[in-house]
Amino acid sequence: MVNNMRRKRRRQKKTIIILSLSLLMVITVGYAAFSTNLSITAKGNIKEFTIEDYVKDGLFAFYDGIENTANGHGAPTDTWYNKALDLSPNTATPIKNTLNNFTASSWTNDNGLLFNGIDNYVDSGYNQEIFGQEFTFSFVVNITDGSEYRGIYGYHIGHANEDPFYGISMQMNGQKGDFFFHGTSYNPTFVSVSIDKLLNKKKQYTVVYQGGVGVKLYINGKFFGEALDNSYIVPYPEYNFIIGQSHPAPERYFEGTMYDFIIYKKVLNEEEIMQNYKADRYRYKIST
Repeated sequence: MVNNMRRKRRRQKKTIIILSLSLLMVITVGYAAFSTNLSITAKGNIKEFTIEDYVKDGLFAFYDGIENTANGHGAPTDTWYNKALDLSPNTATPIKNTLNNFTASSWTNDNGLLFNGIDNYVDSGYNQEIFGQEFTFSFVVNITDGSEYRGIYGYHIGHANEDPFYGISMQMNGQKGDFFFHGTSYNPTFVSVSIDKLLNKKKQYTVVYQGGVGVKLYINGKFFGEALDNSYIVPYPEYNFIIGQSHPAPERYFEGTMYDFIIYKKVLNEEEIMQNYKADRYRYKIST
């Protein structure tokens, strides 16, 4: 009788152990499957940005390397197409944007336009006066030479303290470590920056002009510095807006690679600036 009781208890213990192990296996397998599903779902939810994800309100011109090289790298072209005509047709004006002194090999394998620092520039076809007193420029560039007041955009005439002094432009001076912004006064305003730390790095820059306030500079979506100036923006009506050159004599040309250049006829706020940076970061693989 006693032996039968002992055998019965042993069978019960075995049953409990087996059930516990089975339950543990079910829980483990289920958790693994759940975790895998979470991982797959999270991966599937990664945002894939397109040209449609940029801010469209106030968009005036959009020169995009990916879209312009969609038909194949190395194809000769004399035009950098303004995609704003598709994205914001009620704002943009159809004007040909001419590539000057570029070759078929000027388009790089990562969808950039290579500027040689000697005679490459893009004539937007738009007169500077069309921007008004509030506008924003956004662009992704890899600067390879920041010395000798090399220009990124614009066109201005005159020197500091000279009258007249006209023209919107941005140029850099790696020797002093400054970005100079012309167009808000007779004297250029500037934002101090260690340009050496920016050389040979792909970055997104956003420049916000506001007449009566000054210029703000954002790098990779974050506020970097400002040049306050309560004068009004003075365009140079005799010249179009140029990308890759800032001054007629001596010629100050950009040297490096430009991936896109976007123009807004309004002041972008910080949320909009970050929205564009996220799209640029994904599409042009900008490392933070």
